[in-house]
Amino acid sequence: MRVLILESICGLRRGVDPRLFPEGFGMLRIMANEFSEAGFDVIAPLNRKLRQLAGWLDADVLFARNGLDEALRHRSDAALVMAPERGGELERITLRLKRRGIAVLGAHEGAIRASANKWLTYLALEGKVPQPRTWRKLTKAKGQILVKPVDGVGCQGIRPFTPNIKGKGMIFQEFVKGVHASSCLLMQDGEGAALSVNRQDIKTQGGFEYVGGEIPFRHKLTEKCAEIALRAAKALQLRGYCGVDLVVGDSPYFVELNPRVTTSFIALAQVLQANLGELLVDALIEGNSLPKLKLRGHSIMKIPRARSDVRVNARKLSGLREISGIIAPPLAFGGHLKRGSPALLAACFGGSVKTAGRRLVDAMENAFANLGVDGSAIAWT
Repeated sequence: MRVLILESICGLRRGVDPRLFPEGFGMLRIMANEFSEAGFDVIAPLNRKLRQLAGWLDADVLFARNGLDEALRHRSDAALVMAPERGGELERITLRLKRRGIAVLGAHEGAIRASANKWLTYLALEGKVPQPRTWRKLTKAKGQILVKPVDGVGCQGIRPFTPNIKGKGMIFQEFVKGVHASSCLLMQDGEGAALSVNRQDIKTQGGFEYVGGEIPFRHKLTEKCAEIALRAAKALQLRGYCGVDLVVGDSPYFVELNPRVTTSFIALAQVLQANLGELLVDALIEGNSLPKLKLRGHSIMKIPRARSDVRVNARKLSGLREISGIIAPPLAFGGHLKRGSPALLAACFGGSVKTAGRRLVDAMENAFANLGVDGSAIAWT
């Protein structure tokens, strides 16, 4: 079977956004490797500007200005799409694949559309799962309120409410104090399995930003988190892999649902005792029942960022591939990394949290030394 791995940031757009590159490339690399290890023929479009990174992917790499059009010219049996719901991108790609008779290893377009709009998601799940109170229009603000783009992806555009904020294209949501968490799910015809519950590291100063996480999340409410995540995914009729974001205070609250592969899978792949590519094909194409899945050990992931403008040795970027735990290098065109840009994406496994953390630190310090970057110029602790 030939499988297309379609990742938007690195393979389907004309330009490559340095702020989103490590997460996008990390997901592309891990998923291409998963399907290849399962014995499938893998095709992956890659932006021409990233040609030097083709060797990081265990796939037949296509270089084109429009990756989707080029990929559709090649015969394929199935496709996995990793694209944002915002602006309808994920839905449009899914529909094009279906019209070509290509099996999509993911959600149907109706579920994608419902998940893409935070307000519609809130209404669809009202009374079915616990959620922070949410308003389309805010007349009076009591307590801490967050403002979110109605079609935002991840942490993009989330900020505290101030009186000068206009409500167009936004929703208003009460701030729930607690630990940020997520759950990775595999859904099939109204049934599903929670692959993991994860702790998320979210930077909140100067805006909300995802900077990494840990799998598994050790907490007394992890089973409740998984239960809420599964109820939400079933209510929205999700299919395939999806991720649910939660905040865990005195009890867990549903926050957001992503009807696609999420960044958390990069860490999950290191501890999940199964191959996701094989699981998706077995469940969604072959119609086999979901097996009982287990995790082994601990995985920690970090996305460190530059504290200031940094020069890197661009000739050494490809060499980072040889450092165990470095999943994606920085996107440093001309050897220049701008302040606030991701310096790389690293994920390390260990039998304990301590071991995984030590390996992670070693991997990042090794990478920065190879690039000629002073570790103090990078925020990663």
